[in-house]
Amino acid sequence: MSRAKFAVIMAGGVGSRFWPSSRNQKPKQFLDILGTGKSLLQMTFDRLCKITSPECILVVTHKDYYALVQDQLPLISEKNILTEPERKNTAPCVLYAAHVIREISPNADMLIAPADHLILNEFQFIKDVAEGFSFLAKNNAILTMGIQASRPDTGYGYIQLNESGMISDEIYPVKRFVEKPDHNTALEYLNSGNYVWNSGMFLWNTQTILEAFDQHAPSMACLFSPFDRNNIEAVYSKCESISIDYAIMEKSNQVYVKSVDFGWSDLGTWGSLYTLLPHDKFGNSVNNDQHILVDSEDCIIHNETNQIIAIQGLKNFIIVNTPDALLICDKNDEQKIKQITAEVGIKFGNHKT
Repeated sequence: MSRAKFAVIMAGGVGSRFWPSSRNQKPKQFLDILGTGKSLLQMTFDRLCKITSPECILVVTHKDYYALVQDQLPLISEKNILTEPERKNTAPCVLYAAHVIREISPNADMLIAPADHLILNEFQFIKDVAEGFSFLAKNNAILTMGIQASRPDTGYGYIQLNESGMISDEIYPVKRFVEKPDHNTALEYLNSGNYVWNSGMFLWNTQTILEAFDQHAPSMACLFSPFDRNNIEAVYSKCESISIDYAIMEKSNQVYVKSVDFGWSDLGTWGSLYTLLPHDKFGNSVNNDQHILVDSEDCIIHNETNQIIAIQGLKNFIIVNTPDALLICDKNDEQKIKQITAEVGIKFGNHKT
């Protein structure tokens, strides 16, 4: 007998590395950052509707974004929008969703998908997810999607494959998870051929992940048991802030990885967006015609105003202009944008972040 298939969209982040376009009141998952006419959240929802029905898609988001989710996803019922009273990273988010799904369908399978990822080859994505669910039907396992690395990227975590234990359809036991490396280490990983990028997308059976929490994060599991959705604020106030990677994935011996290639980007930074956008003959990517560029190369210019932007002599820069903030940052230093955003909040108030 086939098991119900649920999808959970994690949509509670603030997207601080996309400041000043992404703000606390409307972070990047709610923005049309790619100029497609749809937000990243809407694109994710549409993609998952090809895997399961809207009734089986849940969105976990911060309480402040409830109305945004309702507005952007009218097909989602109110009971399928799970609001978090506090940001406590991904482990409580996953546990919350798993309990809600178990109440609906005790033996359901789950796909966990961040709201702000881009997937270019949706046909391949759907095929890989179907193969992942087939694997779960035969194995009491936790499965993560590992993206075949194409460059020595230092912005992603990596997963080392246990190649000697290959199961089928590019599925391997996980040998280890590793943090974001420096460039030389990332190059070693790429050249070895047995590391993939950690996508942050997971598949598992509801009962399997709840048992994993009981075993590897018992204090958090106890907070959610017995489960009462009306008591979630009190539960979160006591919850540790921890990722699902640290809480479960790195501790469990049930974890497998499926090596996939479906045109994925986590769109974590302006630089990652730049690689996906069209460029002029000088390598510049500009979102509108309100600009003059002289002796400038390999820049991303994102202008949300009617102001004319004139740039001379910049190479490899990020320029983001909004009605109340302007960012100019070397692409090589874009990881500092998160720090800059924090300093903006301290100096000018959190309403500016």
